[in-house]
Amino acid sequence: MKTRNFLKFVPAQRAFSGMVLLVGSVGLANSASAGDEAPVTLHYVQRPPYMVAAEEGLTGLTGGPSYQAFKKAGVPVVVKETPFARQLNYVEMNIGQDCMIGMYKTAERQKFAKYSQPIYQSQPHVLLTSAASASRLAAHATLESVYGDQSLVLLVKLGYSYGAAMDALIEKYQPKRQTTTDENLAMLRQIKQGMADYMLIAPEEAQGAIEAAGFKPADFRQFKPRNMPPGDYRHLMCSKNVPDTVMQKLNAAIRFNK
Repeated sequence: MKTRNFLKFVPAQRAFSGMVLLVGSVGLANSASAGDEAPVTLHYVQRPPYMVAAEEGLTGLTGGPSYQAFKKAGVPVVVKETPFARQLNYVEMNIGQDCMIGMYKTAERQKFAKYSQPIYQSQPHVLLTSAASASRLAAHATLESVYGDQSLVLLVKLGYSYGAAMDALIEKYQPKRQTTTDENLAMLRQIKQGMADYMLIAPEEAQGAIEAAGFKPADFRQFKPRNMPPGDYRHLMCSKNVPDTVMQKLNAAIRFNK
């Protein structure tokens, strides 16, 4: 796991109010004096255009608003690159004060996690397939038809949600699936190599992800069946160890209009 930096805001009543101190994770244990708020670990994966590591913190459609919410709220934070499955385990096990970026809200996750206000709304998903498999997807006009074709294999990420409506459709129609712990760029390679036939991806992510994975746009095709559900809201999802007062500060700092 790669630690980007530690953003520490000195309380207003102390000298040098508002000063930002950037230190490495090695100094984390000594960076907060008695009485300071414990830092929250903000986990991310390199996933353009959603999350992109920057010189200071994160940028991107979800990474930027998340990092800026901590900065505006004055909440101490450690930004750390962590595989998705490990992030989810940290939050579910309530090991520390951990937050994940751009997560869909589900009933199951609300049992073990706290959610912020929305930070972003995705566009409706598309089905992404390789150019070699495009004719097989093009034969289907509806999502139910695609999911009902058991010769087609849907690649899904372990423990991942694609939004409440899409999750419900997957559960209802039970497409043939292959599960992976890989992140999106590696999933694209699996699609390109024919290890699975298609995956779900937001259109705003598709082109950047294809280029970041080292492929050309012509290597893939996107399909949007007629009844694709609308895009869902994305949130910060935090372990229950994160105090309600911190969540309230973050919510007050988030700037998103539904």
